Amino acid sequence: MKNYWTLSLLLLVAPLTAAAMETAEPLLPENGFLSQPLFTLSGASGLSSSLKGLSSWSSNSSLNLNSEDAKAASWVEVLKDAATPEGQRLLAPLFNALNSKSKAKLKGQLNALILSNNPERQKVLLSQITSLLEKGRKKSTGQVLGLLKKYADNLAKDSEHPSLSKESFEKAKSLDQILAPLAKIYVRNPSQAKEINDLSQTVASIQYKHIAKTLEPFWASGKNPGHNSEAGKLLSDPAFNVDTVRKGPLWLKSAETQKVMTPSDFNLRSSQLQMKFPNIFIPTHSDLIKIGSQNVKRTLFPNVPNGTGDDIPAILAAGNNSSNATQIMLYEETLDEDVASIVEGLKQGKKFEIIADYSNLFPEKMGRKESRSRSPQLQKLVDEYNAGNSNLKLYALKGLGSIGIQHAKFRIWNVPHFFGSSQILETGSYNYSTHSQENNWENVVFIDDKKIIALYQAFFNWAKSVARPYSDDLDPQEPTINSPIPTDSNMGQNFNGASLPIASFSPNGGTGEAWAKIINASQKDAIIGMFGFYPWPDLVSTIVSKLNSGLSIRVLSDIHQSHNPASIADMKKVKDAGAEVRVIAGAGETGLFHNKLVIGDGKNGGIVATGSTNMSLNGNRHNFENTVYLKDPYLGALVDYLEALWNMGTEPDYSQLSAPHPQS
Repeated sequence: MKNYWTLSLLLLVAPLTAAAMETAEPLLPENGFLSQPLFTLSGASGLSSSLKGLSSWSSNSSLNLNSEDAKAASWVEVLKDAATPEGQRLLAPLFNALNSKSKAKLKGQLNALILSNNPERQKVLLSQITSLLEKGRKKSTGQVLGLLKKYADNLAKDSEHPSLSKESFEKAKSLDQILAPLAKIYVRNPSQAKEINDLSQTVASIQYKHIAKTLEPFWASGKNPGHNSEAGKLLSDPAFNVDTVRKGPLWLKSAETQKVMTPSDFNLRSSQLQMKFPNIFIPTHSDLIKIGSQNVKRTLFPNVPNGTGDDIPAILAAGNNSSNATQIMLYEETLDEDVASIVEGLKQGKKFEIIADYSNLFPEKMGRKESRSRSPQLQKLVDEYNAGNSNLKLYALKGLGSIGIQHAKFRIWNVPHFFGSSQILETGSYNYSTHSQENNWENVVFIDDKKIIALYQAFFNWAKSVARPYSDDLDPQEPTINSPIPTDSNMGQNFNGASLPIASFSPNGGTGEAWAKIINASQKDAIIGMFGFYPWPDLVSTIVSKLNSGLSIRVLSDIHQSHNPASIADMKKVKDAGAEVRVIAGAGETGLFHNKLVIGDGKNGGIVATGSTNMSLNGNRHNFENTVYLKDPYLGALVDYLEALWNMGTEPDYSQLSAPHPQS
């Protein structure tokens, strides 16, 4: 755990203290704790405009730096920080190590890079810039690491003091921002890494001891910290992303009691779960896919622990804008940006086929208590369709039986290019809703595998054949299914000798059987991260059998579901058989843990199932659903994410059972 925490602080400490960089004042005081200023402003003189231009260029460049040149990409990322006064302070020793001729050369190369549209020329310039900066790094390494060693010694003394002062806390918070960029530039051997690692742990210790000391009386008493109190200031301080506290639990280890504290004013039950450190999520798998003009990670999350999530609506809009023909299956639609891009695309002659859930199109006909009218965003699509726009095909699809719904969520973009066109599939647990974006733990994956997309295309066409074209007077009629649901007859995924589909669908398309296969074939461990955890008897038997054989199995579910008698009973069954079980609140006050993940063997050659399908008979038998089965690079990112959320979870309260919470 120590190594994980060290790496976490080293790589992701900067986002925790963004507010410390909002001022143009010196980052650290020049007296007392720090006997001299860390950096000066003079080093980057004359380079500011070039560095600002580089920041803009790197955001918009189509050159894939991650795959082209890892060292050059790292330097570009670091130099982006130098576009601000704070960044100039940070990188001044590097620039001070360059003579005036080298600085002028660097400025010219940066400007040439920004103006160039030739990828080959850009690669040459990046190589030249990297070579020049490496010379400065070598000359400035001793100065920077020597200063940091002095600061580490002083901080260590402060951290050991029993009455940790607020001043020490503020100093540690300011120093936080410096460590991650410095590590990118200067760490070249284990000794240097250890020095910064040790400092990062000291910085973290001071900060979290102070937070725990300040907030513990409120958590212990159940009182709500006032916004004018020191505790209230901490809870509203963007330097610690404490808005995440309102979006879910912030686990703080008390320096005095060594017990985990949970904020009762966030309606979370107390827990004695032993947490070693507050959790920080580090996405380590960043293989990219091109969507429009953007290079986007294949696996995204609208919310992440102690960090900034991804802007999914903007990426959906970019995909819609780049596609000339888009097919969408949706449950909800409340994203303004998504719908606006669809409406604009229709005006440009782009084609859209949309299969929407009947109960969201006609909530009043389904007797839904939470809403008596369709969303304004869905209404815009209906208005476009009713206006006779031939580029839009809109269908309504109801699930089977009285409670079945159209719950599949994915879209296929057809992107034209010089050689013809290519397709991109977007799917995951994410509903097209502001609630998913702002409040939920969710996952989104982008896929360009032709076989997977072809199977999803077949499912879309099949679902369209049983759906009904939209009209204002549609009654809640159950669809008639006359042809078999598309399946992967080749069972194209192999996991420890077990044949699995590349994708599966509902109703009755084999998803439950595939989950059972993953659990059965797992050799090291399995983890189920499921909003709706309602395994049926055969699946429970599979889980129990693997537990009896010695397999480690963990189950993470939404905390609201633990108020559902059926779900909490299923959690108790697998816990009694030896599984570890935790529940977690959502990322916002009303949020959900909304993922639907089954992972076998994690990063040990494993596989992950993700999509729209909850672990329930209703999801498998009555709903229209989709699930895809993936390995790396998707697997690694999803494992990291689920592990981070697992570390924030708490034991369910099996004694507290209340009314069922609606499934989605």
